[in-house]
Amino acid sequence: MYILDHKAKDEDANWSSWSIIPTTGPSPGKRYGHTLNYMKPYIVLFGGNTGSQPANDTWILNLDKSPFTWTKLEISEDSAPLARLYHASGLCTKGNAQGMMIIFGGRDGAENALNDSWGLRRHRNGSWDWVMAPNKSDVQPKPRYNVIFSFIYI
Repeated sequence: MYILDHKAKDEDANWSSWSIIPTTGPSPGKRYGHTLNYMKPYIVLFGGNTGSQPANDTWILNLDKSPFTWTKLEISEDSAPLARLYHASGLCTKGNAQGMMIIFGGRDGAENALNDSWGLRRHRNGSWDWVMAPNKSDVQPKPRYNVIFSFIYI
């Protein structure tokens, strides 16, 4: 895993450098169509395609504890989003969902576009869960995938 670090060299110049984040233990493995978000102090990975099928697994990497180890969150599939790839995700910074990672849409294994929204939250006791986002109107967004957003204001 690589991280791109942007730093101010001085008042007039910035510089960037790529660094490897060494990890130990099991990992999410190779995949595409997933999303990554930074929820301090965690990098959170959700979904994507493992090469043979879409996934709905959630992995976290705690950047405060070295050695860095991926941990698969044990969340019941009954209370998690459907397996998907090419969904959008972002960290909510305001409102009732502040601090939650929100996902929207994507594509399932049968290549059907999705239009649901979910929020991943971390509780004070350290547990994590997914909650389906409530819909406040009768208007539903159109199913879609390959949509990009990086933050949400609710």
